[in-house]
Amino acid sequence: MKKVILLVHQAADLYGSDRVLLSLVCRLDKETFSPIVLLPVDGPLRQELDKAGIECHIVAITRLARATLSLRGLLRLPADLIKSLRAIDRVLAGRKVDLVHTNTLAVLSAPLWARWRRVSHIWHVHEIIVRPKLVRRAYGYLLDWFSVRILCVSHATKTNLEQDRPVLANKIEVVWNGLERGSVMDVHAVLNYREQMHIDEKEILVALVGRINRWKGQTLLVEAANLLWDQHVRNIRYLFVGSAPNGQEHFVEELRRCIDKSPAKASFIVQGFTVNLWTVWDACDIAVIPSTEPEPFGMVAIEAMAAARPVVAADHGGVAEIVVDGKTGFLVLPNSAPALANSIRELAIDASLRKEMGLAGHTRYLKEFHLGSYVEYMEKIYENL
Repeated sequence: MKKVILLVHQAADLYGSDRVLLSLVCRLDKETFSPIVLLPVDGPLRQELDKAGIECHIVAITRLARATLSLRGLLRLPADLIKSLRAIDRVLAGRKVDLVHTNTLAVLSAPLWARWRRVSHIWHVHEIIVRPKLVRRAYGYLLDWFSVRILCVSHATKTNLEQDRPVLANKIEVVWNGLERGSVMDVHAVLNYREQMHIDEKEILVALVGRINRWKGQTLLVEAANLLWDQHVRNIRYLFVGSAPNGQEHFVEELRRCIDKSPAKASFIVQGFTVNLWTVWDACDIAVIPSTEPEPFGMVAIEAMAAARPVVAADHGGVAEIVVDGKTGFLVLPNSAPALANSIRELAIDASLRKEMGLAGHTRYLKEFHLGSYVEYMEKIYENL
């Protein structure tokens, strides 16, 4: 008899944790597992799940957000949780669920529903909570109380949880995310893309892919570009791919203002969100991840490595477990525009180094971060629980 796995997620976008969820449920052995996905809203993730024939429902899911921590939010929280529990019950309509897999810390109602219905619960942690400390400490207790197993996407994420509640070490398992490149490089698509973006064949394209927010480091890359411009390194174009979270569009405006003040402003391209990420990776020469706060993992790093591109990343968080400094790219001092500029410059002026590091990254991706290994590992966890 198939084991029914209820997977609950906080969003319907197609960024890091969203794509991990999509890849997992699509690749699960359907002879053994029957996945059901619950999302709070409609969006690109829902559309991809529908295409793949995965059962998916839009449900009122209680999520942790800044508004939840306000006085009004805390007062409404009990009623919101009860509403969410009833909504999950209605969707499942009495079907037996063998395991609940909550895919991010932000989802609050799924762990409570699992406890209420006496179903084993896995909490999958894709976040590093630095502040507020009270919330971080509270989550330590919630994870302990409501989970039979805690999955962390990196050792950095695990360490972050254990600092306040060391006893969690008995439940935590580090499982690096996996990725599969479903297509080979399309040379014509790459040439068309660079032509559409007005990128000369002799120009080096540096890509920063990810949410435009407070800590992904977009403005830090602008600072590094300014330094390189002053050093007369001017054959580089800088591409930002991604959008801001809902309600945080001011970060896009801040980035554009920063670019407008830059002497290298003609070198920047702000593309916005795209589903054609492989074309972006194939078209670029260097990937950068200059996050000003620790990345829990860094899916874009393994995407770039799958496309055989060298990665320049801030030396903290989960991405420091992915990039091998001096071999698959460079790990640089966090929040340092000069350090970031120096590594970009070294790669920009040396095509053979870019190729060497890109191939080394691709080899590491196949060995450590391939989707097949990730799904096989998750299936064993599901079976054992």
